[in-house]
Amino acid sequence: RVKEERCVRLPANLRLVSADGPGMSTGDGDFAPLPNGLHYWFPETAVVQIPEKLNSEDFKENYTCPKIIEQPKDTEVRTGGTLSLCCLAHGYPKPKYQWRKGGQDLKGMTSAILKMPKFSVSTGSFHGFSMFNCLVQNDAGYLFSRTAVVKCLPEGHPVVTKQLESRVDTTYCSEVFLSIKADGEDLHYQWYFYDIAIPGMTEATLHIRRVYDWDEGQYLCKVENSYGVAHSTICHLYLVGKVGFDLSTSQRERAQRDAEHSKEVKAKVALLIGNRDYTHQRRLIHPESDVLAIGHALEDHGFRTLVYVNLTFREMIDAIKCFLKMLSAGTYALFYYAGHGLEDGANNNYLVPVDLDTSNNLRKCIRLSAIHFEMQRKSTRLVAMVLDCCRTSAKLTAKQTPRCKVPLEGFANYAYHFSCCSSGTALESKSDANSVYAMSFLKELRNCEQMKIEDFFSRVAGGVMEANARDKKSGSGAAMRPELLNGLASATGLKWTDEINTESNKQYHRVLKNHNLLLCVPSPAHLECEELATSVKICFFRRVTNVLVVTCLVDKNCRDSVAAKFDVKFVRA
Repeated sequence: RVKEERCVRLPANLRLVSADGPGMSTGDGDFAPLPNGLHYWFPETAVVQIPEKLNSEDFKENYTCPKIIEQPKDTEVRTGGTLSLCCLAHGYPKPKYQWRKGGQDLKGMTSAILKMPKFSVSTGSFHGFSMFNCLVQNDAGYLFSRTAVVKCLPEGHPVVTKQLESRVDTTYCSEVFLSIKADGEDLHYQWYFYDIAIPGMTEATLHIRRVYDWDEGQYLCKVENSYGVAHSTICHLYLVGKVGFDLSTSQRERAQRDAEHSKEVKAKVALLIGNRDYTHQRRLIHPESDVLAIGHALEDHGFRTLVYVNLTFREMIDAIKCFLKMLSAGTYALFYYAGHGLEDGANNNYLVPVDLDTSNNLRKCIRLSAIHFEMQRKSTRLVAMVLDCCRTSAKLTAKQTPRCKVPLEGFANYAYHFSCCSSGTALESKSDANSVYAMSFLKELRNCEQMKIEDFFSRVAGGVMEANARDKKSGSGAAMRPELLNGLASATGLKWTDEINTESNKQYHRVLKNHNLLLCVPSPAHLECEELATSVKICFFRRVTNVLVVTCLVDKNCRDSVAAKFDVKFVRA
């Protein structure tokens, strides 16, 4: 009987009695001898009749050397615990196993699974590490498995007993749970996206309620207590199936219909991010001052602005989610970014957080089109994306491939404006108050009363080209050439200055409420110091959305000079 489905070569004097498989007869029958020298594919149910006087030597041509299908893996085991290693192989005849430690055979350990109870550091170990491998052999040959490194941990040290799957495939906007199990006392968990700690994810299970584009990548969990630290294996989370950005025709039609029917401006919301102080990249000059100045100018046109500076990867995600919560049908939505930028082979543009390392891993960046897609899902009246950054071509490794580009066909409510062309460089000068692009943007924003948005961007580009021509450092102006992707229907005539209808407008009041919550500040605090006969007033204000400034005002009647240290602790209400 053929034990498994595989292609075998049989001697000529064997007879096939029965087989259930495609192209083979079923039932008992007197079959002609099988022609010699050919290979046959037998299903698991095939029965082969072996003559009694068949010489066993005839089978040697069918012998196969062992092949390992599951290698022993590196592991950790606490002192006194049970070590378990597995090595599986197939071949003909059936392979035999012999486990070895430090190059020496382990007596009696001759099964595919090695079990060693009450494991401890002993002879053959090196600084708490032991080396195990397995000899697999049969009459056709032999081979050794890979060497598994076993670390013996002290008592009380955390041990991960259930590891993460190496790969998890999911679809866009689906729910994902990643979980581990660990053994030990007083355990503390921290989940990581690559080497970036995920704030608030301190349980044994990581729950992602909706998977977005920026959630795709590597995850692991660190477990620690007072005895030491243990790490889980790495899990790769992949978005598979239909690309999440490919909105169906019905979804596109609905989004477009909602935008067209929302003739009234329900609200105006702008998210501005300026990344200047990079940890591993070149420090920039003007991103902070640019977003501050443009944010104030947009407020003059009725925009509710969220201005963030120097955001890490996780902080950028949080800021984008806060921004998306304020969007709905009839909203004018503007996204403005100033900082470093990257571009892949498919012309996808990426926003670089301040904590990106020198590897320029695009998975640790935010893809611009992912933000655009989420804004479209809100059926916004206007989607404006402005990037004042370089579009440096990223050097992809062999494991990295350009990601698919977001299809923009079917939408008539968006406009992309880049401060430079593809693979180009955005310019800024220390002698100026703002970058070249931001100065032109601000100039036109202050004089855009009756100007359509597409005409506004054309005027901004013209101002940049004029500045380049005047600046000797940029030569003829070819070093910085703005690019506009205009998806606005010419009949819409949208303007930055369009008035918001605030009467019976629930969306506007909801935006106003969320905006006020994000910009709230603590009330002033008064402290009395009797020894110095003085009082101190502590005041708070927000310079930008993510920066809270604390000032201490000391009474001028103080008798002596005051040297005081204040520990300010914020408690969530």
